[in-house]
Amino acid sequence: MKLHIHPATAGALALLAAFSTTPVMAQPKGAAFPANEAVRIVNGKRVVEEPPLTAATQRYLKSGFKLSPPRPGAEVYMIEGPLELLDCASIYFSPTGCIPSTLGISQRPRFWTVKLDGKWWHCESRLPGRKCEAVAAGVPGGMGTVE
Repeated sequence: MKLHIHPATAGALALLAAFSTTPVMAQPKGAAFPANEAVRIVNGKRVVEEPPLTAATQRYLKSGFKLSPPRPGAEVYMIEGPLELLDCASIYFSPTGCIPSTLGISQRPRFWTVKLDGKWWHCESRLPGRKCEAVAAGVPGGMGTVE
């Protein structure tokens, strides 16, 4: 028994085979928080501005202290890192105190550290009508939204 393939089907299969072996380059991701000005895509690359450090935080870091990563289930500060969104144990980016985000994987209280209208804020949620406090004020009061 001989198998006959219609020429159009053969062409479609050849095209499918060509595209399935072509490596796909991942596109850089934008901000996880709507309108976060700290994250931009420039010439196809993700460029992230880190939140400023308060004077107290600068003294703390200069003392050589290394921050531990967030505990499971503990409140975290969502900070955009150079490569991805991070769960951080404190209000600033730290290589030792931040881990890849668990957003969508685990439920925990989250504050979002973002730049909106040229100023840095800690926001309790990504939803419209959210409450935000200036980063310059230090650690925000209250609790981040569980998501």
